[in-house]
Amino acid sequence: MSKIVVFLKWTLIWISLGSTTHLFSGPLTLANLDYSNPLLKNLRSEIKENLRISKSGTKNESLIPLKYYQYKVQKEDNFFKIMARTGMDLETLSSVNELSSPHDLSPGMVLEIPNMRGTFHPEETEGDDKTKQSLANKYQTNPSKLQYDADRGKWFLPGISMGKSEKSFFYGFGFQFPLTTAIISSNFGKRLDPFTKKETFHGGLDMAAKQGSDVFSSMEGEVSFVGSQGGYGNLIIIKHSLGYETRYGHLLNFSVKQGQKVKKGQKIGEVGQTGRATGPHLHFEIRRNSKRERPIFRSH
Repeated sequence: MSKIVVFLKWTLIWISLGSTTHLFSGPLTLANLDYSNPLLKNLRSEIKENLRISKSGTKNESLIPLKYYQYKVQKEDNFFKIMARTGMDLETLSSVNELSSPHDLSPGMVLEIPNMRGTFHPEETEGDDKTKQSLANKYQTNPSKLQYDADRGKWFLPGISMGKSEKSFFYGFGFQFPLTTAIISSNFGKRLDPFTKKETFHGGLDMAAKQGSDVFSSMEGEVSFVGSQGGYGNLIIIKHSLGYETRYGHLLNFSVKQGQKVKKGQKIGEVGQTGRATGPHLHFEIRRNSKRERPIFRSH
């Protein structure tokens, strides 16, 4: 029997005809995370059903198509509260929103919450059947379950968990502090620019240290750039797995060459004050898929 349920308040129309389900909607915005919120109930129900289907291995069951709900982070929220209230898990919430750690949330940030658990394949790929089958083989899953997000250029992998390496990055175990001894002179986020005295966004950490102090690779990877680049001065960029890269700016000199593979903790250069700098320090950045992330370290 056909069923039609209309939620006029959210301009959401759900139509179920036989075994085929379609969803027509405007922006799906979660006004709050109260369990009594009908839209939140719908999200949790879809997540539960999609999780069942993705784990079942049954070929004749189709997932409810991938779509997103949006939620604006409130002052009293934290990562794990949002995860629990929406029925999400760590892997999905961090992968979809490209969060580098639980500390990345801030009031006013708009999170996208999908109606299924899983993770994105970390690299941008084509949305064709050949790529779909290749990824299905790699992740040992049914290709019919994979969902392609054309806006992101990535495949969503329902029911697939975050790997050990990605979890270590997320909890701050992946990156090593790049100096033996340093004082954090400028944190990640908004700050007063030392030159213009205006509030700007600082996309890394400034670590004040003695000129000539050894600088170490924060994670194993391959050196993709060595040279001078604008305000960075002498800069080294190292590419890592899972779309990550680290940047080391204002260096005095270099100990590595472009294309060289380096180990975690290997010396790559020395602290200087080249480029736009007021004194000897290291400007350190972590980026993932070109997006600057807040550096998190287990200890240093």
